[in-house]
Parts: sequence; structure tokens; C-alpha cells
Amino acid sequence: NYKKGVIMKIIKNNLIISLALVMIVTTACEDKDATPESGTISGMVTFTGTWPNAGTVSISIQNAWPPTGAPYASMVITSTDLSSEQYGYTFEIVAFATYAAITVSWLDPDDSNPATNQHTLGAFGGMYPFFTQYGGTDPTAVTVSVADYSKAGLDFSADLSLATP
Repeated sequence: NYKKGVIMKIIKNNLIISLALVMIVTTACEDKDATPESGTISGMVTFTGTWPNAGTVSISIQNAWPPTGAPYASMVITSTDLSSEQYGYTFEIVAFATYAAITVSWLDPDDSNPATNQHTLGAFGGMYPFFTQYGGTDPTAVTVSVADYSKAGLDFSADLSLATP
């Protein structure tokens, strides 16, 4: 029994040492400087006003401003997603490119025309009416690149009172 116990202890110690070596080699072989393949865009939206009774509120990344066609990416926001009137958003696996705008909009359920049924409630870097030519400020474009792939703190506000037909 003594020999069996010693042999088991040696086997156990060898296993522990082998596992430790595997972990060291695996960790050492990880490429800490790997080139990112995509980016992340995140921030906080602060809402003012009363949540609309109908229609959908969304946050999106726009390829063009003013928008033409579908956004690059979008997410629906519900009132239950808010914490202290704020919504933390994150878009992951974002392709490297320059995006014209990050916006929050309301889809008017009574307007079936895609050219007029989205109402912008807020935009990163923009001010109502979100068009310089109409006295507002265009949104700020956001560039995601290999060198600058994590865009955090892109905070802005959205005014729910603009969610009207």
C-alpha cells in the first residue's frame, strides 16, 4: 500500500506539472497583438420626455446622412430597457468603415411610407433637427478601423417628445 501511495503521488504530481506546462505554453503562444477583425461602438443614450404609446424606438448605425435605405445595424429599444432614463448600447462585430450617424428614431405606426415614417429623436453629435441646412447640426461621423476599433463613450440624448406624426 505504501508503494501504491507513493506511485499515485508521483503520477498526480506529474499530471499537475504537465497541466501547468500546457497552460504556460498555450498562454505564451496566444497572439496578444492580434489584428482585430472588427470593431465595437458603444455609449449611453439619455432619454427625455414620455415614452410613446405606439410605434417602435430604435437605435441604429447609419451608412449615410440623411439616411438612404436600411441602416448598417439597428436594435429596438423598449421602455423596460431603460435604467434611470438611460440606455446603454453596444454594437459588436462592426465592419471597419466610416459611419455617417448613430441615431435613435421612432417608427410612426400610422405612416407606411419608408421615406417619412422614421422620426429622429437623437443623434450622436447632432442637434435637432439634425440637419445643418435646416438650422440643426448633422450627426458626427464615426470611423471604426484596425487602429481605432473600440469606440466607447459615444453618448447622446434622445427627445421622446419628437415621437409624433
